[in-house]
Amino acid sequence: MKTLTDEQKQEIVRLYKLKIMNKNIAQILGLNKHSVANYIYKFYLVGQKERKYNCEHLLQSEKVLYMYHKGIPYKEIEAETGIKRHNMTEILGQTKYRRRQPLSIKIVKQIEEMVREKKRIHQIVAALDIDYNKAQYWATKFRKQGVH
Repeated sequence: MKTLTDEQKQEIVRLYKLKIMNKNIAQILGLNKHSVANYIYKFYLVGQKERKYNCEHLLQSEKVLYMYHKGIPYKEIEAETGIKRHNMTEILGQTKYRRRQPLSIKIVKQIEEMVREKKRIHQIVAALDIDYNKAQYWATKFRKQGVH
């Protein structure tokens, strides 16, 4: 493979990220298309994969957990720490704490009773102080399957 300068390497990566085809990158930079393809595969993509699996995001897990427990939105945590959303969910998946708690069996039975009484979803939400989407999910399920 032809030795590429740092400027050429940076330009190859920049054009690759812009979704330009390898043969067009080669033509723009005056390189062999095989040199471009080799660099993209051997050095850029393989390097990206290695960086992905080196678990650097776990070094900031304490900070992510602290911000998460304080109720800070995901986007702000991502901006502050530089950790991507999928890495945050990996960190948060290792904890017992969740912002959205699942509904208890008692609440599900109360929803079932209210559906039996022909109450509307907004009435169920107001009475039980729960998320609208969860109430709608269970009410729809009980209406389709029939109330037990």
